[in-house]
Amino acid sequence: MINDFDKLRKKLHNSIEINGLNSEKTWKISKRYNELVNFHYQNERQYRSNNFMYRKYQESIRYLKRITIDFVEFPTIKEWNHYAKENDLLNSESIKYMSGSSWHKLRNKIYTNGKKD
Repeated sequence: MINDFDKLRKKLHNSIEINGLNSEKTWKISKRYNELVNFHYQNERQYRSNNFMYRKYQESIRYLKRITIDFVEFPTIKEWNHYAKENDLLNSESIKYMSGSSWHKLRNKIYTNGKKD
């Protein structure tokens, strides 16, 4: 399963680089990636701590907090996706899905209590 995630993630990153973040092809690959996540977790947002995707999620949140502190500003979706691609982190859509929050709600969480962690 991890191999499937990794292959599709690489395909997604490649499409973003070639076709752009907002292209139809990139959107379709991203949708397939999210469907794979949904299938694997059967729409449950309870992840085991040793799970690869959960570890990537935690790592991505740590970096999101660090960027917010370092730049005194929460990144836009476009800024985060660029950073995430360069640093092999989860993109905004995956973070939103796994957290069960919108980007706006995530920003508020990080501003209110996330920066203290």
